Amino acid sequence: MKLRSSSQPNMPSIKQTEAVIDLPMYLVVTIIIGIIALGSVLSIMVLPSFYTINPIVTVDPLIASVNNSTDTITYYVQVNTQDDQPIGDAHVIIKHSSTIKANTTNSSGQTTITIQPKIPHGLHETYLDVTVKASGYPTITNTKMLKVIL
Repeated sequence: MKLRSSSQPNMPSIKQTEAVIDLPMYLVVTIIIGIIALGSVLSIMVLPSFYTINPIVTVDPLIASVNNSTDTITYYVQVNTQDDQPIGDAHVIIKHSSTIKANTTNSSGQTTITIQPKIPHGLHETYLDVTVKASGYPTITNTKMLKVIL
């Protein structure tokens, strides 16, 4: 004959009760930490795209005249921030059909590019595309920025 102990065998122990109570709390804490970590990573990735400001690109001359298709044009380019600070090491590309010329701005944000545009036969004017790529700034592309008249 077996004697029964005074404690009831079917009653959960204190450790089981704590586990049932603590488990949802641990899950909530883990989810909150995960959300904070994910938010931090996403803000680092997205932040520059919201707050970058386009550089200001000035090209001189905007309209150039040539006598024939063998003439060259020298363009003077200035790349600045919106508060007039020069942007150095910006890559400036001027292109027209198969003619592409590029140069990099100096510490004062200036560069010169000499190009020989090829005006198609039968046309009296053509446009050149300008692309500026500067580290930390969005790429600026402007088609039909520069006009060449024959």
